[in-house]
Amino acid sequence: MKWYSYLICSILIVIGTFCTIELVDLFNVQSGEYGSVINYETQENYEEFSKFDYGTIEFDTEDYNTYKNITTFGAQQFDGTKENYTLFFNGQPLNNIVQTAGRINGDLSLKFYDLNGEEITTANIHFVIEYLASATKVTATITNTDNSVSYLNAYMEINGAVLQVVTKGDNL
Repeated sequence: MKWYSYLICSILIVIGTFCTIELVDLFNVQSGEYGSVINYETQENYEEFSKFDYGTIEFDTEDYNTYKNITTFGAQQFDGTKENYTLFFNGQPLNNIVQTAGRINGDLSLKFYDLNGEEITTANIHFVIEYLASATKVTATITNTDNSVSYLNAYMEINGAVLQVVTKGDNL
């Protein structure tokens, strides 16, 4: 054998070793939970007023940027001027809650992370609940930034989607 044959064989052995190491890393899949759950508020002192169990929220879109879901439920008597209400989505409190006589709305921000703990995207969902005389209309709106709708759909496949309206117990 010539000297260049030995050189080619040793290069192939080194490349094969690196490829084997990469294949072992690729097929060595681990599942785990990254981060921790932070409970901002507990629901112990709250009384549930309405519960909207979606399973998963099916969003519709016309421009592939803004996604919306409008669902109607049975009518309920709601007076936002007499009680103090708050909203929870899967046990997480919503922010920026505004309530009027027949309407309550709020925002939810769900952050999604990769395996290294780096933030991938944030799903910002705006919920509006309108208590009408004949029905209760719930509207969920999200703007698709960095595939946030896809991450939200995967989240709902695992965790479901339950929106709750609860009374805080103290009157206005």
